[in-house]
Amino acid sequence: MSVDSKGTPMTAADHQLHVLFINDTQEILDLMRELLEEDGYRVTTSVALLDMDKVKRLAPDIIVQDLLFEGTQELGWKTLHLLRMDPELARIPIVLCTAAVSVVRDAAMAEQLDRLGVRVVLKPFHIDQVLEVLKEVRIAQGLIDQAMDG
Repeated sequence: MSVDSKGTPMTAADHQLHVLFINDTQEILDLMRELLEEDGYRVTTSVALLDMDKVKRLAPDIIVQDLLFEGTQELGWKTLHLLRMDPELARIPIVLCTAAVSVVRDAAMAEQLDRLGVRVVLKPFHIDQVLEVLKEVRIAQGLIDQAMDG
């Protein structure tokens, strides 16, 4: 994955990097869409967790989601696991943006997130933190794709 002459994040197939951002707060979605689009990403947002078929149709390059939905983390964890269990979606990088600090810092939960290959950005965050993690994920995924193709 690279950037074009304008600095737009591109995939190895030379298309604009597509981020699916899932959060149950519309204001966060609106702000993140604006900030990520300003940085050159193509952004799809959802105020609710999506079923796996919908995620497949959207075909994102990266998924950014919250952990807490409807006041509980159960749905967020379920979605993370479903994304990793589906062969078509398992290679999509996932970034968890959450305020559930005690949950993600718990040793068992941190190990589970690591095993799932999920990066974490804790709220409140600065946009530069999110952009840096997206860049790191983009580079790592590009290396994985090269190894798989080569």
